[in-house]
Amino acid sequence: MEASLKSKKYCVISSERNSYQLDLGYKTIELTFCQLLALRKKIIHYTSFDKLEMLINGDNYVLLLVADKSHVLYLDIPQLLDLKDLIESIFI
Repeated sequence: MEASLKSKKYCVISSERNSYQLDLGYKTIELTFCQLLALRKKIIHYTSFDKLEMLINGDNYVLLLVADKSHVLYLDIPQLLDLKDLIESIFI
């Protein structure tokens, strides 16, 4: 079974039971389900009202370590919110 979810910039593809690919356009990251859950937790943390307010008043970007710290994502606020929408659509 193959499933694909797309947002404006990003895409998540699931071709196997515990294998996901996060396509960022410039890079594709292989994720297990547990790594996808960890990414979801980080995104929820950084998109809370207080954290977003700190980001807007501060640096306007966030660095995320993904897939057991094998990838680093540099995301500004619109990219972070777009990725949040995509990740949330997976778990609905």
